Amino acid sequence: MPIRDGMGDGERRVREILRCLAEVEDRPIPDVTQEISRPDLDKQLFRTFPAEHDSGYTSLESGLQAVKGVRDLLATAARTALQGPHFAFAGRSPAAVGDLVRAAELGPARAGSYVIEVRLAANATARATPEEQFDGRMVLVQLHEAVAAAQTAVLTDRPAAFDEAVTAGVSADLCTALSGLSGSGGEPFEVTFRWARARPHDAPTSALAFPAHAEPLLKAAAARLRGLNASGPASVAGTISGLHDDDAGGDRWRIKVAGTLRTEHDRQSPRKSVWVRLPDQNTYDRAIAAHREHRQVSVSGELSSTTGRVELVPGRDLEI
Repeated sequence: MPIRDGMGDGERRVREILRCLAEVEDRPIPDVTQEISRPDLDKQLFRTFPAEHDSGYTSLESGLQAVKGVRDLLATAARTALQGPHFAFAGRSPAAVGDLVRAAELGPARAGSYVIEVRLAANATARATPEEQFDGRMVLVQLHEAVAAAQTAVLTDRPAAFDEAVTAGVSADLCTALSGLSGSGGEPFEVTFRWARARPHDAPTSALAFPAHAEPLLKAAAARLRGLNASGPASVAGTISGLHDDDAGGDRWRIKVAGTLRTEHDRQSPRKSVWVRLPDQNTYDRAIAAHREHRQVSVSGELSSTTGRVELVPGRDLEI
């Protein structure tokens, strides 16, 4: 790089550097310059493979279906980050979900075959309550985790494999949204995440690929999840990443524990977080203190979805 602005060959040197980066990274120069000038943006690329269309084109019907699927994926991930995992969401989304979705930007379609780009600032925030807010990075990490879990379930070729993916954020709503990316002809598709340079993240950036037969499997999984309930013993160990007490709405004393969740069916694939239902104000006060002091908590009990949310109900006091 030129050592300072205003040097005689400064602009030429910068153009040469941009051409070099574009060649090495196999990307257009505008992509490179945009990433340099906006280091706060997380990006998602949704690539579909429509048959019998020129590169960069798809049918109007498939394009509309894909964009709606992308929008619903983001909204479902935002709702999951805010309200916790569900088999299926009911009722209207909180206003904060709409606020965050509106902060996302849809870019122009790209060639190769048909690529939809969405970008969202990692620090874009939405406030659910005066005390509770979430940001774009939190939502996209949740989306990445759910899409990765859905891909793993799809590769087993069994709708029942989605049951254990619910605690990772896979819901009937997410499966329906993903199926929209298959277009009207049931084509394969890929989802790629690129994390903002200003806020590095250790999640993989490789494409999550779904085969051509994913569409009917995702639709079957969505129908199945709408009729299931969570049950069985489970335990979680980690730190408290969220607190919730809604005395006006009657939804009292919940905490979100980020760590390792183990169930009787899934002991080798730990999940990162789960909502825990607390029994009383005294236990909630202890949880607040543990959250403030970043102490570890350990909870054992039973999974439940009687409230619509998949959560852990302790069978004994929390260990802090």
